[in-house]
Amino acid sequence: MRIWILSACITLSFSCSAFAQQPGNAGKPAQNAMSQNKTAHENLPEMLEAKVKAAWATFMKKDKDGYAEFLAEDFKAVEADGDGERPKSQILREVEHSRYTDYLLQLFQVQQLGADYAFVTYESTMKFLQGPATRYRRVFIGELWTDRDGQWKMVRYQETPVR
Repeated sequence: MRIWILSACITLSFSCSAFAQQPGNAGKPAQNAMSQNKTAHENLPEMLEAKVKAAWATFMKKDKDGYAEFLAEDFKAVEADGDGERPKSQILREVEHSRYTDYLLQLFQVQQLGADYAFVTYESTMKFLQGPATRYRRVFIGELWTDRDGQWKMVRYQETPVR
């Protein structure tokens, strides 16, 4: 009886070890693909932060065509003014009428949401001319960026007032 139990245990242990090794071997191509993808996007946070900063600089210069280059064709924005969602065409019209004179961008965070998407959050403090009731305005911003044909474009923009 002991020999039979010992034989069963040995057989079971060989079966379990062989079974445990199969997913490891089968998962190697997936791990390699993930590590290659991670390597390809290692500098994604820095690249997207630079794009966000460049987009803000372009917007402040009131360069409508330059700003359009950062936006996907199906871009939508929701600003803190409560006027609802705006399409790309309306945002581009607003570029020419920008009223802020300076800004500070800080607290960047980038979360990759897959191979072709990333969510960027940051805080912006904008300075306006003396005329408006609010001279400074702070907003927390969330942007969804996507890689379309090798070019990272902003698809969604959402801002929330910071108090």
